[in-house]
Amino acid sequence: MGRRGHDSHAMDMEPHRSLPATIRRVALATVAVALVATPFASAAEARITKGFTPRASTALSPGVNYRFGRMTTSGGHPQQVFVGTVDPRNPAVRLKALLSNDRVVKRAVVRNITLRKQRPGFKALISTNGDMSTRNRTDGYAAPHSMAVSKGELMVATACTRPTLGVDAQGNVAIDDVRAQLLVTPPGSKVPVRIHKVNTPRDNGQVVLFTKRFAGSTQTSYGGREVIVSLEGKLRPNDSRVVRVLKVRKNGGNTPLRAGQAVISVKNRAQKWVYQLRAGQRFRLDTRVVRSRGKPCAWALPVAPDFRAITEAQGGNYFTLRNGRIAAPTANAYGPGSQRHPRSGLGVTADGRVLMVVVDGRRSASHGVTLAEMGELMRSLGAVSAFNLDGGGSSVMTRWNPARGRYVVANKPSDGRQRPATQAFAVFRRVR
Repeated sequence: MGRRGHDSHAMDMEPHRSLPATIRRVALATVAVALVATPFASAAEARITKGFTPRASTALSPGVNYRFGRMTTSGGHPQQVFVGTVDPRNPAVRLKALLSNDRVVKRAVVRNITLRKQRPGFKALISTNGDMSTRNRTDGYAAPHSMAVSKGELMVATACTRPTLGVDAQGNVAIDDVRAQLLVTPPGSKVPVRIHKVNTPRDNGQVVLFTKRFAGSTQTSYGGREVIVSLEGKLRPNDSRVVRVLKVRKNGGNTPLRAGQAVISVKNRAQKWVYQLRAGQRFRLDTRVVRSRGKPCAWALPVAPDFRAITEAQGGNYFTLRNGRIAAPTANAYGPGSQRHPRSGLGVTADGRVLMVVVDGRRSASHGVTLAEMGELMRSLGAVSAFNLDGGGSSVMTRWNPARGRYVVANKPSDGRQRPATQAFAVFRRVR
């Protein structure tokens, strides 16, 4: 969907599992979540008049179950619901947040994004679309609007916090309102300054760090300042390192992005510290995941403890459920959220399972749901907290179909076909 487009979600459940350690982690994460400034819809706005009834259920792997079913929302609106339930602590299960081609630019359909990562011993089971980005763009504006982490590498960081699901190497999961914060301690100074974003377009006075995960170059126009620095290995979401200034381009623009390097870029002189950097200087670069305290774009935010060891992170735009309560924004805060559209979403249960949910819409068999109804659906499926992904024509669930022996599109996207996307969130089975 576009930056102000509509959203939609759906997912399937598997049998309950008892995971005490995960219960503690998820409980801490959800209770500690700070309330954002957006007004929330009341529970009365969420109306499911006939709950989710499964019509088909398939165990795709130990720890992964797919279900299709129906429900009815207020006004007699029929809904078709697709649910994937994942136990990420199962040693055979791997959750992955994927960019279309391991870079920000370009797009692909979710099925292809997912199958691109499949290999012998690593089988794709279920995937959905990811977060919103600027629709129909195949350049830097295709960047998702929230933090993205894949295989322990920070792929995208935005200036403000967004609802995000994080997963660590042991399969522990958390949902919180977070962002990756990058701080630089300039040469000769003890006062840190901020890099606002990672791998997003340079379209304002904020400082952007570009890595090789953006594209072949920064794709910036002539002017401003671009500073090439050393950056060996992965840019991690929680890290501290010393980097060296390799070259300063005084009228930067479209600087190549090479392995072992990154580019600090700014459009104007408002960020004086960038203009003061010189070749050969060294400075410290700190990255950390921080959580909102009601001011998502504020400078000083506390560290998000449950995100310290994440290896994957998938973000969205609005919470639909928070600490067991409906948390969808009101119509005044976000008008499209109170309208019926296809929707996609992610949720976490009290025992640490992940719900991947898509609800079809814009057709007679399935009208689509509001964000509040999506929150109520998530709660009925066992979620403690959940949030909205991109939706409308972007809402899609793909899955392995054992009966057909191939990877298929499970739902019926409202465009009549899959819409090219920047991201996919997928679960794989690891076979040793």
